[in-house]
Amino acid sequence: MEESKSPAKLGKLSQARGTKISAKEKSSKDAHMQREEPTSTTRRPGNLHPVKEEHNPGSSGAEEEAEEEPMVEEGSITEQQLGLRQAEERLYRDYIHRLLKQSPEYPNYQYLCKLCSVHIENIQGAHKHIKEKRHKKNITEKQEENELRALPPASAAHLRALDVSIQRTARQHGISQEDLQVRKAVVTRMEEVIRRHLPACSLRLYGSTLTQFAFRSSDNIDVSHPPSMTQPEVLIQVLEILKNSTDFSEVESDFHAKVPAVFCREVCSGLLCKVTAGNDVACLTTNHLAALAKLEPRLVPLVLAFRHWARLCHIDCQAEGGIPSYSFALMVIFFLQQRKEPILPVYLGHWMEGFEVKHVDEYHLTGIWLDMFVKWERRPPSSTD
Repeated sequence: MEESKSPAKLGKLSQARGTKISAKEKSSKDAHMQREEPTSTTRRPGNLHPVKEEHNPGSSGAEEEAEEEPMVEEGSITEQQLGLRQAEERLYRDYIHRLLKQSPEYPNYQYLCKLCSVHIENIQGAHKHIKEKRHKKNITEKQEENELRALPPASAAHLRALDVSIQRTARQHGISQEDLQVRKAVVTRMEEVIRRHLPACSLRLYGSTLTQFAFRSSDNIDVSHPPSMTQPEVLIQVLEILKNSTDFSEVESDFHAKVPAVFCREVCSGLLCKVTAGNDVACLTTNHLAALAKLEPRLVPLVLAFRHWARLCHIDCQAEGGIPSYSFALMVIFFLQQRKEPILPVYLGHWMEGFEVKHVDEYHLTGIWLDMFVKWERRPPSSTD
């Protein structure tokens, strides 16, 4: 009965029973396997068995198609299969995995690089991909990530030292109540100058100044204007008004930016000001973040320390391809929301009737009530859209 089993199954059965395969059985088995073995080394052998692999949280969705590390019995494979196995083990260490099923978009490709999310046709193509600069860069970053994840948890002494460092950074680089009053005074002076020519307009602070996520070097001011005036019209007039004022210097404009603005420096305080018009969404977001800052006192020091670290690493300049400073605050908030024991509440989720993550863009912030409650409005796209 056992001689009628396939060679691969026979190897497994003999291992489970603790018996040895005779030379005759082994010779017959090898001959049978050689007849069935395909001539191309890029075709997947039928006796490669995947083992369980730890999930990589930073991987792309395409990785669900990839096979985990192949493990086979040494004595049950041919020389050709052994060569393929060793090649794939080498590729596995470079995060290149054989596909469990073919991708509809790439039907002739057998491998997937999990680091680069690139489909690869065969072993030769995989070796070529490993030598590419992109893959080498991703490998280096992955090794650094693994080293960081392997670090032991911080001790109580480490945590105390980190707490002192964060608080010191917040005091040195963040704005104080005195700084906030200076900014409000600058807004008042600018509003007086502008309203002499545009009496229907008013000015308001927004952005990191009100959330207290700001450094001491700049300020954001928005011009609220009546519906009868357009944003370009308001900004052009504001530009001319500030240029002709002795209270402001270094007046420039950037009307081609995503959010058109006028930049100037207040002479008395030396404060750099960015003036926009009709930026209602930014003002609403400011109110939301300011409410979160009041809810959790640790939020402001963490954001300031994170922003200071980003500045030291030169990754916070959006004009040079870096990350907007606003994003660092969002990352800290998300981290505090996603802890096992959340420190900050989540305001959008599946507990809301009809909520789906894929339709999150349909929800629009409309206001904050009592610094505690968030008002959302859902605006589904029309049928014509």
